[in-house]
Amino acid sequence: MLEKEQNKILTVPNILSTIRLLMIPPTAVLLWHLHNTAAATLCIIAGLIDIADGTIARRFNQKSELGKVLDPLADKLFVAMLVIVLLLQARMPIWYAVVVLGRDLLIMLGGVLAARRIKIVLPSNMLGKLTALSVSLSMVIAVLDWKLVFTIFMYLSVILIVASLINYASIMFKEIKAQSK
Repeated sequence: MLEKEQNKILTVPNILSTIRLLMIPPTAVLLWHLHNTAAATLCIIAGLIDIADGTIARRFNQKSELGKVLDPLADKLFVAMLVIVLLLQARMPIWYAVVVLGRDLLIMLGGVLAARRIKIVLPSNMLGKLTALSVSLSMVIAVLDWKLVFTIFMYLSVILIVASLINYASIMFKEIKAQSK
């Protein structure tokens, strides 16, 4: 009997997500020891692998249940590591760390709520992707210690975080309302 594509574990996207997870410790060590260019390079490589992972999953129908967990887990853990190290090094304001980590927590909780309440996974949209890009860029810029550029991207990403959270909440509540009719 053929295994359903959704249940496959050993797919190229899952391997790429695993590689991103394995990149977290060396990136943290480089960042902690202020090897900023090397750490930023690993961050950029991880971002490119993330893009490749999603593209391959969609284009070659290699989506899997494991990938639905592994990919966002790699994203969230990578960002969390960057935030924690930069915060410990006093290279990022506490309030921004709370906003970025709070956003990820709300995304995870909102995803669980949506999956249980309305039985769907809310797809990402262009605003959500722009928000993720702005947060990622702000992290790389913070790693490089470009203070003025970081300040600009930090405030831009906060604006996008608020807008995307409002957008996703609106979509979720519309779905809940539509299903309760």
